[in-house]
Amino acid sequence: MSLRDLLKEYKYDKDFIYEGLIIDISTQLKKLMEKKGVTKKQLAERMNVKPSYITKIFGGSNISIRTIAKVLSALEVDATISIEEWENGKNIIIDNDALEKNTFKNYLRGENEVRDILSTAA
Repeated sequence: MSLRDLLKEYKYDKDFIYEGLIIDISTQLKKLMEKKGVTKKQLAERMNVKPSYITKIFGGSNISIRTIAKVLSALEVDATISIEEWENGKNIIIDNDALEKNTFKNYLRGENEVRDILSTAA
């Protein structure tokens, strides 16, 4: 069974969706950090936490809405969450103010490799 077949099979599995959201969030937060020129060490200092905590956040641990809010606050970013629905392989944007295209969602459309996803989320 190919990776693409597995993705189709588990597309609506709650654990698969959860892991995809974690990757999405980590990717978006990393992009915001890069845009702001903030390193993980600097982010940890701004949040008054140890750098290892930041590593856990980007590794998928301790990700809650509150944790995301703490990171966004430290980056001085006012943000919103956008929910997108996929229909017949096409993206239907529910929130017109949606942020940039997401690496994980592009992958699901076959545009990126798994290693690209994992390297951007770390």
